[in-house]
Amino acid sequence: MSIYLRPADSNDMMILYKWANDETVRKNSFNTSAIDINSHKNWFLNKLKDENTIFYIIMKENKSVGQLRIDINENIGIINYSIDKDYRGQKIGSVALKIIKNDIKNITLIGKVKKENSSSICAFRNANYREFEYEEYIKFIS
Repeated sequence: MSIYLRPADSNDMMILYKWANDETVRKNSFNTSAIDINSHKNWFLNKLKDENTIFYIIMKENKSVGQLRIDINENIGIINYSIDKDYRGQKIGSVALKIIKNDIKNITLIGKVKKENSSSICAFRNANYREFEYEEYIKFIS
């Protein structure tokens, strides 16, 4: 399975909008509200320019299958990722999380996952992140 990350660019705006509003993605997000296109466009263009954001498209055999974003504050990077519904269950999230963990060494990566999001919990576990359980979520640290 050929999985790699490429930098997101302005051409990715609509696929990211589609992924962001996927029913399962919204359910597993800490903010479950649907996202309107104008808010998404402003947010996305600002994230592309933000020097404290690393934004990737997850690729599988030259097809865009998901996104992985890291928002950095000092030496902490908060991970946000999602996989296209047609590609879930293929361990793509685990592979992407391993790639980013191996590539980014100068910051601590953190993922916060709702306890009912079993797919993301498995992905972080398979990528060998350390796990800390809290009342509302599980925190994974590189």
